[in-house]
Amino acid sequence: MIAEPFFWVRYIAKLGTSTLDMIALCREAGLPEPECRQDCGRWTVILWRDWLTDKVLAGLQLNDRQRQAITLLKTAGRLSNADYQKLTNAIKKTASRDLEDLTRKGLVQKIGETGRGG
Repeated sequence: MIAEPFFWVRYIAKLGTSTLDMIALCREAGLPEPECRQDCGRWTVILWRDWLTDKVLAGLQLNDRQRQAITLLKTAGRLSNADYQKLTNAIKKTASRDLEDLTRKGLVQKIGETGRGG
């Protein structure tokens, strides 16, 4: 119902044709793909924006390893301690310290328990 007026004023060609374009544009921008859900008869699309601009990141005093991780997380959506170690060539203790700092700053969320990989 929301899209129908856009169709009638020729703002869109037809319903549903832009979904693949939206996904491709998000990938090009280095953003996660939109999340599409159907809950209780409602269709919801969540478009993520990149609030972690260069200016914001500069104010957070991140090291180069942490910046690398943030760049990867913007598209991958998740990163384990072992992945962090591999990405940054950091030892386990350094990776754990860096990830804890990112968690304290509210940039990442720890999910699950600490396993053998850290």
